[in-house]
Amino acid sequence: MRPVIKKQRVAVFYPQGFLDGNSASELITIPDMQAVKASNAVVVVVSMKRVVFFNKNGIQIILDALSKLQKEMKLTIGFCDYNKQQYEAFFKYFNKDVPFSLFKTLDIAMLFGGVHKEEEKEGNVLVWHEDPTQRSMQAIEVYDRGFTPVVAQTEEDFLARRKDEKLFYAVVEMSYLGLMANRIAAKTRGNCVIYYLKGFLDGSVTEQFDVLYHQNCLKVGFQLFMFDATRVSSLNIHAANFFSRLSTAGAEYGALIAIVGLDMEKTPKAFVEELEDAGIMFFENESDFFADETVQSMSGGGAAVKKEKNKLTKAMVAKLPVFVDATLDTLEMMTGMEAVKEGMNVRAFEASAERLMGSSIAFYGDIDGRITLVMPRELVKKACALLIGEESDDTEILADALSELVNIIAGKSKTHLQENRTHINITLPRNYLELEDLKQTLQGIQGVQVDFRFGDYPFIFYLSP
Repeated sequence: MRPVIKKQRVAVFYPQGFLDGNSASELITIPDMQAVKASNAVVVVVSMKRVVFFNKNGIQIILDALSKLQKEMKLTIGFCDYNKQQYEAFFKYFNKDVPFSLFKTLDIAMLFGGVHKEEEKEGNVLVWHEDPTQRSMQAIEVYDRGFTPVVAQTEEDFLARRKDEKLFYAVVEMSYLGLMANRIAAKTRGNCVIYYLKGFLDGSVTEQFDVLYHQNCLKVGFQLFMFDATRVSSLNIHAANFFSRLSTAGAEYGALIAIVGLDMEKTPKAFVEELEDAGIMFFENESDFFADETVQSMSGGGAAVKKEKNKLTKAMVAKLPVFVDATLDTLEMMTGMEAVKEGMNVRAFEASAERLMGSSIAFYGDIDGRITLVMPRELVKKACALLIGEESDDTEILADALSELVNIIAGKSKTHLQENRTHINITLPRNYLELEDLKQTLQGIQGVQVDFRFGDYPFIFYLSP
């Protein structure tokens, strides 16, 4: 089926009827792929407008063909023109780790990926997504393409604004940017990573839990780990042993593990005592956990991480330009200011300016390490104004926005590295509201520090093991 080429250099395939393992193999042939290459397209999407049924096998066959084009031409691939049921099916088929982009309509696909003339780049675009990271990514992409994003912070806000739809050049909802997406295994609250458990816990928890991800969260400086067990029916000796080992390993980093909401009546007393002996704390609910004096005493501090193996590698330093470019491109676009490089050294982290905020995010895979961004609160306000709709002095709001910004930068770096066959995963960001906490976490570590200046504001990029 030959693609339809739009003027914005968007190639669209229009399958009809069934899209399963039998029909999908005939949808995108070698001549079709050659037609896409000849068109010099920057986006290839499959329209679901005429599809009455599809399954995972059909989508996977199409994805295999599109992925070949994506790797060779560095273009965006995805699907468009779907309904809500189809949209939800994509996430169900890929276990919420969708490796492509989803655009509610073809117009939205062209908005995000197409090539626009300068005179077309005007107007407000209303953006809504229930996931804060997706919401921020979409707003940044809209802004980067020359339009003005109006970001709805809640669904109620979005529905209210959408009533005046004629005021907007476009309305973005039920869309997903998969190229930079990062599968987040948990959420954070301050210096705490919260994992969610469910069902009966047995030996399989070892396979389901990403230990490497957890270890990299420790490396970034997270000290508090809460396992939400409100949906857990019970656990056996194998699960108890797993948590004991996790707690023992975390103790080397000064970390604390707590289990919240576990039904004690259905949990053998011997298991609870074993876990308590291993240093694990139990709480009835999340409020009790965060109100605990021990937890509060650890909520703001930095963690001194283990120093073995904390050495720069040639492979890591070789990718420094990728991380720096993704950082500066994003910040320059967000602030409207040009970055001026002041120096670069291999050294222990050093900063002396006042009112600095920092955020670290670890990466692991073909290369392991972490990036840390440090800047004054005033620069955070300017850089994150787009994400929160306006400049804000609220520390919690700024911290959340800074997390999203760092997550987006790491996601961009991940995408660029993947294009060159270097594969990494990334952790959740860890914020530092006090410079001393960050220095404590990075104490004894040698990294590459690159100092920049955005106008009157100093900015530090730090790559470290």
